[in-house]
Amino acid sequence: MLALVIVYMNGKPGGNSESACNDAIDSGLKLVANGSLDGARQKLATAKNVCTGKSSAKAEDLQAAIAKAGAASSGCQRSVKAIEKALDGKRLQSAGEAIAKLDVDCAGAATVESLRKQLARQQAAAASVQVGVRQALDNQDASAAQSGIARLEAIDREYPELKQLKADSQALNTPAPAPLDPAPTRPAQAELAVPRAVERAVPAAVPVPAPAVDNGAAMRNEMAQSFLRDAERAMADGRFDAAKTYLDSARRVDPNNPRIDNLSRRVRERERQVLQTETTIK
Repeated sequence: MLALVIVYMNGKPGGNSESACNDAIDSGLKLVANGSLDGARQKLATAKNVCTGKSSAKAEDLQAAIAKAGAASSGCQRSVKAIEKALDGKRLQSAGEAIAKLDVDCAGAATVESLRKQLARQQAAAASVQVGVRQALDNQDASAAQSGIARLEAIDREYPELKQLKADSQALNTPAPAPLDPAPTRPAQAELAVPRAVERAVPAAVPVPAPAVDNGAAMRNEMAQSFLRDAERAMADGRFDAAKTYLDSARRVDPNNPRIDNLSRRVRERERQVLQTETTIK
């Protein structure tokens, strides 16, 4: 009983799926006619899900209609003209980049496929010429290299290695630097000019700068002189041990002072005299 109700509602078994397929196809075709290809692609996705069996051919028809409309769109036509212009201008790299940027519908157009094949042929020809140029450079054949570079540039002005090939060819054409001239032959002895006496100016006397004052040495000398004066007073007072102590201090401060040894002898001599006098008195 339930099966009969379903058949009655749909007209026949599977009628609901076919109806959804027809709706998607019809809506998609209307969108194509209105130039809304994005919406048509959405309907195509729906049609591929609901159009089964023999109805799947309808989805293929919608896809073909979308592709045809995409190829005929103004945007695709502008892109095709830009690619043709790049190929005519021998700018193969620009043409290849433009083809790669095409959307799916435009890229599948027959016109674009023809341009793609033309690009491949020109790229193969350029690669073949490049091999010949490289061989000429390896063989040091500057003329053949220049001729090959001219042919390569006539095929593809944007060839990736074109700049390097030109530089290598230029280096090949650059002449090697000329050898240095040998040293000139010295003239005979008779030809040598007799040198004239050169009057040399006597350099002016350079004043000798005064030696820098060593403040440390001056201070040591002053301290030594102070100890020596103390030693002399101690000697005069008969304090010979104190005099010797002052002399030792002076020697530590300024060991090169000549007065130290002189005064030291005087202190010893004076001490000896005093001792002799005291012994005589006793």
